[in-house]
Amino acid sequence: MKAAILIILTLIFLCQSPVVSAAEVAAQAPTRTPGFTREGSESCLRCHSGEKMRAIAASPHFDMNIQGTPAATHGCESCHGKGSIHISRAHGGKGFPRLTEFARGGRGSPRDEQLHACLSCHADDSMGEMQTVFIGSIHDRPSINCSSCHTAHEESDPMGDIEAQTKVCSRCHRKDIRNHSPVKGEEIDFDTQACSTCHDVHVPKNVSAESEE
Repeated sequence: MKAAILIILTLIFLCQSPVVSAAEVAAQAPTRTPGFTREGSESCLRCHSGEKMRAIAASPHFDMNIQGTPAATHGCESCHGKGSIHISRAHGGKGFPRLTEFARGGRGSPRDEQLHACLSCHADDSMGEMQTVFIGSIHDRPSINCSSCHTAHEESDPMGDIEAQTKVCSRCHRKDIRNHSPVKGEEIDFDTQACSTCHDVHVPKNVSAESEE
């Protein structure tokens, strides 16, 4: 009899106890806030030492003579985010939260995160004539971010080379390039003229339309 009463009381207790989900347990777990690493880019290059990782060292992004470049501030972390937890041995480099990963075609980090990393510098008023607005431009679309066209981990961005730029543009505009109408009666020579000679795809659409009138 006593055993039956004990079982009944136990069941009543279990039914009245609140059910805690895995998400609630995770939310209650202590969190750590990442900071910038003490050694900067050298901390990153211990693991990320491939050719493309080191190619950026010769690029404008890592030119210490240019004020405000990633190299002059926090190195790799200027673009990819604070990496103190990412490099922690205790977490195997997985990082909390995940660092910003740049990619095109819907891969990598969320688009807004990638854009913020680029435009926090390139859209700043201090860039003067080099300022890149992008937001509101013809390329400001859900499927397009800066990495769709530009490559930072190169000695020079391919978009600065006529031949390479044409190849990049042709990923989406192959038919437009092939069937481009003559300009002032002359066919476009894409071996000597870059698309950006005439088209500025970074300016807002309303400004672009006004400039073409």
